[in-house]
Amino acid sequence: MLLIIAAAPLETSLLRRHISNMQVSLCGATQVFSGYLENEEILLSHGGIGQVNMAIQLSRLLDTYTPDAVFLCGCAGYYPASGLKIGDLALATDECYADLGVATAEQFIPLEKLDLPQQVQLAPIAKQSFSLDQTLLTRARKILPEIACGTFATINCCSGYPNLSLELEQRCGAICENMEGAAAAQVCEQFNIPLLELRGMSNPTGSRDSLQWDVSGGAEAAQRAILELLKHWSKD
Repeated sequence: MLLIIAAAPLETSLLRRHISNMQVSLCGATQVFSGYLENEEILLSHGGIGQVNMAIQLSRLLDTYTPDAVFLCGCAGYYPASGLKIGDLALATDECYADLGVATAEQFIPLEKLDLPQQVQLAPIAKQSFSLDQTLLTRARKILPEIACGTFATINCCSGYPNLSLELEQRCGAICENMEGAAAAQVCEQFNIPLLELRGMSNPTGSRDSLQWDVSGGAEAAQRAILELLKHWSKD
C-alpha cells in the first residue's frame, strides 16, 4: 500500500476523482481516502501548507498506517538556472532546509555549520538535508525518463524577488523550492519509510507577477505523473 500526500486539496483533486472503491476515514481531524489508483492500493491525505503542518499530519498518518512508501506530490517554484518552465516535472534527489540557520550581514550560516551541542539520546539530531530513497527514484525515472531530477529547497519564506531566488538557488544547489518537502523527508526518515517527491512547476521564483503563475497547471501536471507512475509501478 502506498500513501500519497500533498499539502493542499488542489494538489490531489484529479487523483481523488480517479480513486476506485473509495472509502473515507479520519486521522486526527483530517480526511484519509483509501481505495485503488491504477490498480494500486493507496491511501491519500493532505498535510497542510508549511513544514509544521506537514510534519504533524504525516507523523499522525505514519503512526496509524504502515505504507510501503510515501509519495509526496504538489507544486513548486523553479529556480533561474534549473532550465525548467511552467508545467515541467521534477523529482527530488535530496531535500534541504534552505533557510534554517543564521543570517548575518555578510553571509548565511547553515545549521550544520553552527556547531550546536546535540545529544542523540535526548533528542533527534537536527539535520540540514536529507537524501531521498534511491530505489524509488530509480523506479520512477524508468517510468518517467524525461523528468528533471535534483535537490529541492524547502523554505518558510518564498523567494518573491530575484536576489533572494538566486541566493537560495546557490545556497542549496537546488532546482526548485517548496514549503513542505524537507519536513516530509525528516518524518519519513524517523519512521524508516521511503519517500518519493514529485512536483509540477507552477511558477518561476523571484517574482510575484500573477501572469507568470499557474498553480492549477503545476498541480495537474504532478497528478498526471503520479497516475502514470502507478500505472506501471507493479510491472516495473
